[in-house]
Amino acid sequence: MKQILTAFCLTSLFLLSAFVSYSQKTTQWSAGEILHNIKKLDVLGAVLYMAAHPDDENTRLIAHLAKERQYRTGYMAMTRGDGGQNLIGDDQGFELGLIRTQELLAARRTDGGEQFFSRSNSTRSWLAKQSSAR
Repeated sequence: MKQILTAFCLTSLFLLSAFVSYSQKTTQWSAGEILHNIKKLDVLGAVLYMAAHPDDENTRLIAHLAKERQYRTGYMAMTRGDGGQNLIGDDQGFELGLIRTQELLAARRTDGGEQFFSRSNSTRSWLAKQSSAR
């Protein structure tokens, strides 16, 4: 009976460790990132920069507020840019919105801000303009 209980406990421990090891990926922070996050603990303040389109943000201001002033800084784009013009490719509508979304997320990784989106869809207004122009 004792051997069965021991085997059961070891098997349970093995299975539990297998699930726990795959549950979350660890993030390796550099010494500078650790120091920056420790200094941010002493700063009170948050800024939400809001603009209508993805290309309306001031990346230098967001970087200054997030990295220099150490405020929790977010940028909220009211649309994802899916109703705009695309001068470098054929993507329009939903596909263009995906490209601009990825561009915004990459910019926030660079400037240290957080990215937020509204649920607005500018493709509908763009399509309405196109159909009324015909």
